[in-house]
Parts: sequence; structure tokens; C-alpha cells
Amino acid sequence: MIPIPRRLRLTTVLLSLAAIFLSGCGRSRTPPAEDVPAISPAPTPPAPSTSPGTAQTDLPPSDSAGADRNLPFREITLVTGIDFRFHSGRDAEEYAILESLGGGVGVFDFDRDGRVDLMFAGGGDLHNRTITPHACGLYRNLGDYQFVEQTQLAGAAADRFYTHGVYPADFNGDGFTDVIVSGYGGLQLLKNQGDGTLKSIEPWAEATDQQWSTGVSWGDFNADGHLDLYVPHYVSWSWDEHPPCFAAEAGVREVCGPREFRGLNDTLLLSDTRGGFIDTTDTAGLVDGGKGLGSVALDVDLDGDTDVYVANDTTDNFLYINDGQGVFTESAIIGGVSGDDVGVNTGSMGIAAGDCNADGLPDLWVTNFERELFALYRNESAGSFTHTSRPAGLAALGGLYVGFGTVFVDFDHDADQDLVVANGHVSYHSQHSPYLQQGLLLENTGRGKFQRLPSEGYFAESHSGRGLAAADLNNDGGWDMIFCNSEEPVSILAARPPADAAWAVVELVGKQTNRDAIGATVQLVTKDRRQAFPRLGGGSYLSSSDPRFLLVLPKHATEAEVQVTWNSQHTETFPFPTQTRHVLWVEGSSTAPQAD
Repeated sequence: MIPIPRRLRLTTVLLSLAAIFLSGCGRSRTPPAEDVPAISPAPTPPAPSTSPGTAQTDLPPSDSAGADRNLPFREITLVTGIDFRFHSGRDAEEYAILESLGGGVGVFDFDRDGRVDLMFAGGGDLHNRTITPHACGLYRNLGDYQFVEQTQLAGAAADRFYTHGVYPADFNGDGFTDVIVSGYGGLQLLKNQGDGTLKSIEPWAEATDQQWSTGVSWGDFNADGHLDLYVPHYVSWSWDEHPPCFAAEAGVREVCGPREFRGLNDTLLLSDTRGGFIDTTDTAGLVDGGKGLGSVALDVDLDGDTDVYVANDTTDNFLYINDGQGVFTESAIIGGVSGDDVGVNTGSMGIAAGDCNADGLPDLWVTNFERELFALYRNESAGSFTHTSRPAGLAALGGLYVGFGTVFVDFDHDADQDLVVANGHVSYHSQHSPYLQQGLLLENTGRGKFQRLPSEGYFAESHSGRGLAAADLNNDGGWDMIFCNSEEPVSILAARPPADAAWAVVELVGKQTNRDAIGATVQLVTKDRRQAFPRLGGGSYLSSSDPRFLLVLPKHATEAEVQVTWNSQHTETFPFPTQTRHVLWVEGSSTAPQAD
């Protein structure tokens, strides 16, 4: 950090240089001058009923004025019973970088009733330079897009610190999904008691992590069948390290960017197999530094173990290739995923992983800061990538947008992976783009080329976009969107269900491997293509999406098979289910699914 007296002695030349735009989330500090039966149908999820007050159309009524019914999504927030807002602390007018990050949502079936529920991070208040946490929000899914708030009843407040991210996983393999919450001040682990409540577990690791944690990833990194945790940390901000920063406009205070602070080291916590965790960071091959906002765990190179990709804000991104024992080799530069198309680091925030060109390899997609390329990294083989944003038709997106939450999802049910992005600035007074921004629908037109759909309905509105998750909230095969906007009510967008397409929703359960099957890869194989669906830990931005997979059969395909490669490095195959919609696939079974 540059001491204040020195800043006051800056020369005219340095002031001019400081006015040049810094890529990433940087703002100028220039002073004013700027275990279940084998492969079988899943228990049939509760279907939408015809209860009074529930619209039985292809989609519920939209909240958005003038919404086009041909759009893939319609906003339905007002009819869901969900009323939750992330509190950033902005109203304290401290201009702290803490208030810029926002929060996300975790999707999981916490009560095992066949419907996925939602838990939102709460943030906090910053008045009088005291961080006062706001409670998280847990909403139980009743069906028909109806939810009821059960935060206190379920013990889900998680209000020990200022919260950012919500990451569900069955860490102890008891069949009930637990949750870890990240934020400024550490991590809070909530164990699912199996009775509709969550219990905070403390201490749960040999070393208590009190650093600024962000987009964590669950994964079985040492292949012992127990879930471990990769924890990115952000920067060294505190009230003692809170310099004044200014916008280009004279005398206007602004949030300082990450370039003004030291990056914090990430942490690897391995399960001790008894419900606790051991810090193995020093022997895991992690590199120092980084300013991690997001991470995703998946088998990048398809060798049967779980790797990690980390989005760093204004420093090189990390690609950790696993040796199968929880020891990593950092390979982002060699692998071509450290930065932009010329290797310059970017302000990376959100991450999605999916197979956008149906070649059987998981690709990576990263949202970045304004005036930077959003990055589509095409997986060529064995974790070697090519930056393909320009040939994919995505070069213009970074011009105006500051991207955060993002997901791969087949929203038009044509058997390829489209993209959804939540945008919103972190600077209140940017010269280049507005603070409130539109979200993006990016349609995959085939083999990994994209076009932006028109800005209509919700996507014509501007928001302070941050967290984003995708989930089939009403079990109709359409993946709905949950947008977590900073200092705004969350927004729920209902998806159109697949109409003419042949589709199936597949849920994995590990037996030899971790029960959540994180790190496994599903592949939909037809005569002329192979599409990969990685089971992710983490991803998007401070959010976790529905753990199930939507598989859509290409229209030209007359038959197909589904393959699963598990973390135990074995592959199982069954024909694409034509008589069932929801399939529960348990590791170690070879029985074809039956009609549900």
C-alpha cells in the first residue's frame, strides 16, 4: 500500500498515468484531481399441482412488464414467497471493498422431500466501522414454485460473520446435505441433523480459518471417498488497511480495487474421515498469492481425479492438476487459462464449466471486468486449453459488462450448452459502464459459437448482479434461474420446460466414491458426438447450482447411451432413458432405469 504522504506528492506525470484504466476490479486511488436402489428411477419428484392460486401454464405469470412469452425465462419472484435481500453495508458510506463482493445462493434438498430448497447469504452492516452480520435465508420448496422461509426454525442463520457464499454438500456421507458458508471472517459449517434442522459445527477443522473466504469448492481430492474443501481467500483489507480512494470525478469517494491490497493465500482442507478436516496446504502444492473470488472442482483432464480451477481478481488464475493423492501442480500458464488471449491477467470473478462444443471435454468460461474479454477456454486434451472468445462470437461482452455469476445450461433444449451471466459494477462512479447492468442470455448456435439473445423481460432490466444458480425448482425439466443481486431482492426466473425434446434428469449417488459424486463426469454419447457434463464442486459466483444433470437428446439422434466416469476411475453405461424422466444412478449398478 502506498502511504498517504507519498500520494500527496504525486507528480503531474504520475497522475496522468494513474488515470489510465487498470484492468480487473481495480479503481483508481488517485486523489481527487479519480447409499439407494441401483440405477433406478429416482423417487418421482412432486409434480406441479392444480392448487388454487397456482397458474397451470407452461410458465407462471411473469413479474416483468411486457415480457415476451417466447423468451426462455419469465420472472416469477412475487408469486414464490421468496423475499430476501443481500445487505452489502453500502449505506454506511465507508466505501469498503467488502461491500463490493455481494453474495450468492446454495441449491440443495435439505429436507429430502424431492424438491430442491434455497439458502441465501446475508452479508452484513458496516456502520461505525463495526461489521454486524445479517442472517442467511433458508427457503423450503413446497412445490408449484411456492416457498416458505424457515431460517430460524431450521437453524440456518449462519450469522457469525459477514457472509458471501453458500456451498451445500454431504460432507460426512450420511445421506443428508450439509452446508458450508463463506465470508469475511472465515467459514461456518452447518451439519444437517436429518430432522429438518442444521447445526453449526465448531470447531470442525484443526485450524480455524478466519481469513476472508469466498468461492469455495468441495471435492474428494485424495480419493478416499470423503469430501475435502478448497478455500480461496481474497485480499488483506481490514479497517486498519482501508485507504481512501476516489473516482475520476473530483472529490468523489469510491471503493478501492483489489490492486490496492495484498492477495491472501488459499487453503486446502482434507477430510480426516471422522467428520473433521486437516489443513494440508503446505504439502499440497498450492502457490502463494492470488486474490481468489471463485473456484470450481472437476476432472479437467478426465484422468479420474478431481482438479481445481481458481478465478483470481487481477492476478493470474490458477489451474491445479491433481496427482490423485491431493497434491497439485499449478498449470494455468502452461494450460492456457491464466488470463486473456494474450496471457494478461484479468479481473476474474465467475466460473462455469461445461462442454460447449460436444467433444467430450469440459471447457471453462470465466466472467471478467469491464473492457476485458470474458474468457471461453476450449479444452483441447489433458487439460490444455485454447482461448476461443473471439472465434466463438463472445469478444464484445467485456466491453461494458462486469461479469459475476454464470452457468452453462441448455435453456432452449436443443442439446447444447448455453450461457447465462449476471452483471453489475463494483465501482459506483465508473467512467466506462453503469453500476446497474443487464444480465446476458448467450445462445449456443452449435459447436461452441454463441449469440446474445435480445434484452427482453428480466434481461432488459438493470441490476447489481452478483450470485447466480440454476435449478429445476418444480421438477419439470426446465432449469430455472436464481439471481442474487446486491442490495436488491433476489429474482427467480422460471424456465420453459422441454417441449418436443427427449430429455432426462439424472442424479448421481456415489458408493465407493463420495456420495455427492463430485468430480464424476457424465457423458451423453450419440453416433456423431459425445457431450460431457461434469459434476462440479463450486462454480458460478458465491453460489452452487442444482446437483442434477439435464440431458437432452439431439433431434437427429435415434439412440444414445449415457456414461458415467466416477472418481474411482471406472466407467458405467446405460441406454438413454426413453420411458423415464428422472433417474437416480447409484455407483456400482448396471441395471437400466425403468419408467417412473
